[in-house]
Amino acid sequence: MITSGGFTLQQVIDGCRTLPAPGFNQIMREHPRPRPAATLIPVVEVDGQAAVVLTRRTQGMDHGGDWVFPGGRLDDQDTSHADAARRETAEELGVDPERIEVIGQLTTHGPIITGYVVEVYIGVLSGTGRLDPDAGEVSEIATIPLGDFLQPGRAFRAAMKPTNRHPAETASQLSMSSLRHYSIDEEHDLWGLQAEILFELLHHLTGGAHDF
Repeated sequence: MITSGGFTLQQVIDGCRTLPAPGFNQIMREHPRPRPAATLIPVVEVDGQAAVVLTRRTQGMDHGGDWVFPGGRLDDQDTSHADAARRETAEELGVDPERIEVIGQLTTHGPIITGYVVEVYIGVLSGTGRLDPDAGEVSEIATIPLGDFLQPGRAFRAAMKPTNRHPAETASQLSMSSLRHYSIDEEHDLWGLQAEILFELLHHLTGGAHDF
């Protein structure tokens, strides 16, 4: 069982081989226009440790300013959800899609409030080429060792603050009174669906020891 000491890239790859069949997390009971989407957790090796790449959305986009994993809706050119996840990740990070190998799939979530039903994948980003993020979608990136999220105080639960996009009644409907959060830095968190995605991966890799 892996604990707070961190993970090697091979440990993540081996762990993903034992993932259960993807489940389905129904978030809203219904949506007038559900649409398919896919996201991917990019895993890289940094100084012998497995790390994940997070992107911060530019202002003006849906969830502008939030830290998220790369992803988006399916296009006509995509042959599968996994293909869409690789394409979106390659576009947002500015890398060749051939550098991304999908190694696992997590729970599907949706429909979220924007109507998307999101399939979630894990992928290894190979090679040492630099990242060249799409400035139209990504304002900054962060590469954080997976083990860092297991450190004391890094993971916590907190209520979602109502906003124009998520009024109080909607937050209540979606059971958002106590959401998982992971601290990115002193000012920003990974929260909501993005935090649930990371939690599922860490929960599996630690044999269920990571729970909060």
